[in-house]
Amino acid sequence: METPSERADFDVKSISSSASEENGHTIDVVASLPIRKDTKEELSPVGMNCDVKNLWEGEQKCTCCTNWVEEYPEDVKPNPEETEAVQRYALVVRNKKGHSGGKAMVVNSIVVQSPLLKPLLEEVFEGYEGITAGLKKVIFTKPFAPFFYRWGKFKQAVEAVEDPATQAHAQLLYDVLSKELDDTISTWQDQLSHGVITFNYLWTLFKPGDILYCRFRGEEMLMKLQKTEYESGGFSLYAKYVDWSGYTFGYASHQFMLYSYDGTRPITDLDAYPIQYHSEAGAIESRLAARGKRFEQLQGFHYKLYKGLAELVPAVFGNRVVPVRERTVDGRVIIHAEMYNRFNPGEPCGVEAFDSTSFAPSLPTEKEPQHVPNPFMGTPPPPPPMPPGMRFNHMGMPLPPPLPGSLPDARQGTVQRRSRKRRYVRRFSWEANYIKGPKRLSEEYYALCSPIVKGYSLKTKNWAKFQVDNVHEIVWDDRAFDSLVLPPGYKDLILSFTKSQNSTEEQFDDVIEGKGQGIVMLLNGEPGVGKTLTAESGGFPLYIFPVAEHMRVPLYSMSAAQLGVDSASVEQTLGDILEMVTKWKAILLLDETEVFLEQRTIDGLERNKLVSIFLRMLEYYRGVLFLTTNRISTLDKALDSRIHLKISYPELDRTARLRVWWNLIEMLPPSFVGLDSEDLDMLAERKMNGREIKNVIKAAQLLASGQDRPLCLEHIDTVLRITQIGDEGSI
Repeated sequence: METPSERADFDVKSISSSASEENGHTIDVVASLPIRKDTKEELSPVGMNCDVKNLWEGEQKCTCCTNWVEEYPEDVKPNPEETEAVQRYALVVRNKKGHSGGKAMVVNSIVVQSPLLKPLLEEVFEGYEGITAGLKKVIFTKPFAPFFYRWGKFKQAVEAVEDPATQAHAQLLYDVLSKELDDTISTWQDQLSHGVITFNYLWTLFKPGDILYCRFRGEEMLMKLQKTEYESGGFSLYAKYVDWSGYTFGYASHQFMLYSYDGTRPITDLDAYPIQYHSEAGAIESRLAARGKRFEQLQGFHYKLYKGLAELVPAVFGNRVVPVRERTVDGRVIIHAEMYNRFNPGEPCGVEAFDSTSFAPSLPTEKEPQHVPNPFMGTPPPPPPMPPGMRFNHMGMPLPPPLPGSLPDARQGTVQRRSRKRRYVRRFSWEANYIKGPKRLSEEYYALCSPIVKGYSLKTKNWAKFQVDNVHEIVWDDRAFDSLVLPPGYKDLILSFTKSQNSTEEQFDDVIEGKGQGIVMLLNGEPGVGKTLTAESGGFPLYIFPVAEHMRVPLYSMSAAQLGVDSASVEQTLGDILEMVTKWKAILLLDETEVFLEQRTIDGLERNKLVSIFLRMLEYYRGVLFLTTNRISTLDKALDSRIHLKISYPELDRTARLRVWWNLIEMLPPSFVGLDSEDLDMLAERKMNGREIKNVIKAAQLLASGQDRPLCLEHIDTVLRITQIGDEGSI
């Protein structure tokens, strides 16, 4: 064994202590001096006493420091429950001063210390969290809700005990609780018999695990109660319902606040209440389960028709933001929660897994009382205000300001979009592990499904929340594509290009990966000759995209108002739109292309930016894009290499005009029309384009409706005479 003299020497340098400094002395030990028995006396006595010294919190002298003293405070006494005399009792009943004008002292809580009662309570409160036989003590606080909910079971358990000692302890607990709960139970039963409840007795009505009937966004709904709690000004209900996150089904959370009220209130007038108190509980559950099955079918991406109220997400138009609002939507919509969450990262969208969500009641735990500072001691001064724009890291430490010029204004939109994408990836990276494919719900979850699905309104260009009951299948118009009035071969060529793009995943790629995988078609011609008619059939009042209608895919029509005017906003908005339509395999239409792709000039810096952005993003677009223009000579020359198919539309001849007249007239109910073939032959002689024909028919039909007569040649002649549309004579 190594002796002290054989241990390695230690370097002991100048050591000083507060005690030695007060005496004006310091202890200097020569370096490399070995520590031996005869040199230990030369070391400082600080920290060398092998014992514990307790200091106690004394009387407060200031607001920022704790006054530590050596003597145990005389006014502090040990907790009685920690004494052996108290710990010998089976039950400890805590009483506190009453402030309601009744008893001077009222029961606050009951501490169960008996080891004989703990197995009994574990059996009675099976399914509860917080009851195990190995606990040293179990505390129940007033109003003793666990015993109230299981009073019948507790009474039977007490009567079934055979062991005399356990019977005595159980009867003792029963007697104590009976005094506290008898009035509560009788009052509760009396209120329920009249279908009413007081605010103070709301806790007796709601038990964790109950199915609640409520209204959510105006729709009736069922939720599962997780817990309740009295809070400042009201009674909170924390409930769960089934929702779709874009990847999987799970529980979403919702909180109801039942605000304080006087007297009694009918149970069915509450914002939420247990379904068993509804007179048509069975019918409601069946009806909502059927809606839940439709909700399940709407997972993933769907192209649907919607008619009803929808909650529109704020849309940005220039510097103006339109707030969230409800409005009636009547048109085509995209149901796609994944993309909704992608473009609305500020909204909560996560769900909890079914198997990790517990609805087991938990025993109420004692809350630590919040310390109230002495008002006579004063309050510490508030911290200095933070400078505006201060940023913090994940540990709460301030970050240095960005370097000047590190974030040009022109790229703010791009950076914000990329930041949003990064948040999206981080937020949903855990969901990427889910197996792809349709998810299926168990029967028990159907009635709890949300009445709302998330998606996009193609008509209003808004992300929105739609009601499941108002989502319908699209009634496709198979006549739309056939009604197009185009020269021979045009329709087949356009359709073949579009079909091949949407049906082929492995496509011819550019030398640079990702470039040139889309199809861009430019439709050129004079106004009203059918460019947009290829995107809009001639019917009125509803315009349908014949190519998209024929292929059963969405049509997304871009406009200058939606894209903005500055390069930063155009780049962000256009990038978002291209990402959306690519995901949905939609057909994209940009009318009046010259607004954004006009020939670049030397002095037009901002316009040059717009053109460059469009040209670059079109190269990497992977979908189908239709561009229309009637000023092809003004387009930038670089666009030619991005165009896969360029179609020039001639003016409508007599045969084409006659076909347009017939197509539009056939859209009207037969009883509304008083025209014959000879009338249409005569009208086809007048030189007009398709848009002018549509406007004339619409105006004439309104005139005929005002006279309560069918549409006839007289009405059309009146409109033509007044508007001076078209020239007589055949071309």
